[in-house]
Amino acid sequence: MKTLLPADALRAARTLAGLSQREAAHGASMTQKAIWIAEGDNPLGISTNAKLKTFYENLGIEFLGTVDLGTGQTTGIGVRWRTPSQLPVLPPTPSDFHTEPNGVAFGPARALLNKKQSEIADFSGVNQRKIGLLETGGLVDQASLLRLRSYYEREGIAFLGWGDVTSGLFYGVGVKWSDAALLGNHIASMDHYLPNRTDRAEP
Repeated sequence: MKTLLPADALRAARTLAGLSQREAAHGASMTQKAIWIAEGDNPLGISTNAKLKTFYENLGIEFLGTVDLGTGQTTGIGVRWRTPSQLPVLPPTPSDFHTEPNGVAFGPARALLNKKQSEIADFSGVNQRKIGLLETGGLVDQASLLRLRSYYEREGIAFLGWGDVTSGLFYGVGVKWSDAALLGNHIASMDHYLPNRTDRAEP
């Protein structure tokens, strides 16, 4: 039975790719309204949802998550830039896989939570301007960075990725709901998630 990718995964994928809804709509050859509907927990048709999935995967984004076939519950839903299956003996060149200058995907983390910057500022105690800078790779004080990261982790989000000391670049950057999120309200029904694979090993 085919099922649908959840809205939080689609929001995080678009944000990880650095695209606006309008840009994603153009790239996926669909309307901006369709993107808005898909990211707002309103089910789209199977074919439209699959089209979005293919579009993001062609950009190099990998959807994460596993499904319990007995209960229909999903765990570890998230997205990341595609990585080598194992850490190489020698670091890959930047052209082999997508790289990021910042190893913490703050923008996609906020997309998973589906909150505005102003709301995150209120909840985390980090200035909204600094949140914006962190989401775009700008420099802020280390204390604010750690505070914002701690806030997201308390909300059940795990940050993914690993860095190459030589180049200063990061591979496999992304976010997912952590196992701790099972204690909250982030368990999706099988009817709202289209898994990429059910046997994926997570970092």
